[in-house]
Amino acid sequence: MRHPIAASLLASSLLVFAPRTAGQAPAPGLRLFGPMNGNATWLVDVNGSIVHTWPSTLPPGLGVRLRDDGSLLRTIRTTGAPAIGGAGGGVQRLALNGTVLWDFRYDGSAHWSHHDVETLPNGNILLVAWENKTAAQAVEAGRNPALLQGGTMRVDHVIEVRPTGPATGVIVWEWHIFDHLIQDFDPTKANFGPVGSHPELVDFNYPATAAGAMDWNHVNSLHYDPIHDWIVLSAHHQNEIWVIDHGTTTAEAAGHSGGRWGKGGDLLYRWGNPAAYRRGSASAQQLFGQHSPVVLPPGRPGAGNFMVFNNNYPGGSRVWEFVPPLDPSGNFVLAPGAAYGPSGPVWSYSAPGFNSMNISSCRRLPNGNTLICSGAQGRVFEVTAAGQQVWSYTLGANVFHAHYVDRLLWADTSALTGSTGGTATFDLIAGSPSAGRGYLVLASAAGTIPGIDLNGFVLPLNPDDLLLFTIATANTPLLTRTLGTLNSLGRASAALNLPPILLGAPLPVHFASAVFDVPTSTVTATSVAVPLTINP
Repeated sequence: MRHPIAASLLASSLLVFAPRTAGQAPAPGLRLFGPMNGNATWLVDVNGSIVHTWPSTLPPGLGVRLRDDGSLLRTIRTTGAPAIGGAGGGVQRLALNGTVLWDFRYDGSAHWSHHDVETLPNGNILLVAWENKTAAQAVEAGRNPALLQGGTMRVDHVIEVRPTGPATGVIVWEWHIFDHLIQDFDPTKANFGPVGSHPELVDFNYPATAAGAMDWNHVNSLHYDPIHDWIVLSAHHQNEIWVIDHGTTTAEAAGHSGGRWGKGGDLLYRWGNPAAYRRGSASAQQLFGQHSPVVLPPGRPGAGNFMVFNNNYPGGSRVWEFVPPLDPSGNFVLAPGAAYGPSGPVWSYSAPGFNSMNISSCRRLPNGNTLICSGAQGRVFEVTAAGQQVWSYTLGANVFHAHYVDRLLWADTSALTGSTGGTATFDLIAGSPSAGRGYLVLASAAGTIPGIDLNGFVLPLNPDDLLLFTIATANTPLLTRTLGTLNSLGRASAALNLPPILLGAPLPVHFASAVFDVPTSTVTATSVAVPLTINP
């Protein structure tokens, strides 16, 4: 049978496909978050059911991310963490079943990771951390001694870690705020200069207070934009969003030239508080203890815009979406002597009683809604573009961030060996709205793009003979439980039981699943594609 027959079978003989539901409804999919007073991370569906839990014996270091391979990144709080909000000390990567795949610690007398974590397309991990500077080092760099408190000053930096083993990693890139300072307090220091003439540098004496525990910046969020190779940071104590160039070497990141954008590790952009770089008064301040700035990804409404949770805006919290001032080449635009734009948001959300003084996040969803975590209020909810709330979940505890998950299918391995055979187990988590519906797990060796168009859903498998074969052999000893009915939480488990086979070269295949209404055979969801390589 040829590929077009496989496509025809899928499109007409096996299942009936219907378009996605439009209108004032929550986005289909799952939400990822966990209570800060517990050690578990949850997947929650649109019915408010906790459909999966990653347990842990370690308290949270706050940030969590779901990687493209389905594993969970979770920052952890290690023994001896300083008594500062967000203190962590390490990160773990967990399989769906809770197995710790990687446990990396970044704690000690010289540095301590905190708050957030981010995963890069190459599989490396970004962490934000404090590096401890002595009072003498701070004064030597131009810090006003009156703004010191105690013998240690904590200045933030970012590291990129390449995992090398179950509990090891190599730092392959780093950026330090301490390399990008300016001050006009001590003219004897090399970094003395007019602060307002150097918005690309950070005023070492702003804010003009001695922060508690000398946590100077309190960078509370970390986000990576793969389109521009930017790292976006939330500098809480400066009340600013900062953008830096990840397309530098470590040496370039310590200087003022080089990298993709030609400015080394200097700030490419800052927004929220012009007083921090002497380009405006207090009345021009727009951000107030903000969290979770992100660049909206391709394919989402507002793609390329920034979104941020503005915690302590006068009158209550706000979620703001704004357009960054970019020229056609992707460089940030700044007029001489002026502050960075824009002057305000293009979209905002506020509501009576909506107010979270700290933590919190916001994410744009594929259907145009916005997922909001009002962390100090223990609420995760979803609103439409018009501000109508269409979904809400209340915890009995604070929650740091919440993320949207459109992944339905997980695999417990990414490779099998043909000469010995083996088993790959697939977990399907569609959520309780899909309870009692049918499911089918399929495979293709012809790639995932463009996939099969299902009138609003895309099954990310290209038609080929393997796809037809997995239809014909569903629920056989080779493909167990690949066709069946989802349980009360919308879950099922299937497996490929590969016998020993002879291969001349690695065979890359992809698995994906479709969920359908049993009486009508109408598809209601499709999964991402899960790669599996069968090696000789």
